[in-house]
Amino acid sequence: MGSRMWNGTVLNFNGTAVTKMVGLAHKQGGQWVDVSAPEDAVKLFEMGQTELELRVKFKGRCSMTFKDKGTISVTWADGGTSYCPGTWQVGPVENTGDHDAPVTGTAELRPTVA
Repeated sequence: MGSRMWNGTVLNFNGTAVTKMVGLAHKQGGQWVDVSAPEDAVKLFEMGQTELELRVKFKGRCSMTFKDKGTISVTWADGGTSYCPGTWQVGPVENTGDHDAPVTGTAELRPTVA
């Protein structure tokens, strides 16, 4: 039997619940930087500055707006809360829907200055 502990999980933006989440992905990575020289026999790469990305899947509409800045926290179905440090900016927000189906969507957020 699968767990339904995700049901009821909410994304908070600036302390206000903005959407019911159905999925969450946190990505930490960076860009590959070419560091090879003309005399190298093999092309060489090094990782550049680390980038963070938070991608949220939601059910229903999301009240965040492109370019908004604020703090993020997640209130889990069991009542616990997780906080993302610093200020985050809203990137692309997509709301989608089909006939006889719920409205769903995604939002992308990245850390920024206040």
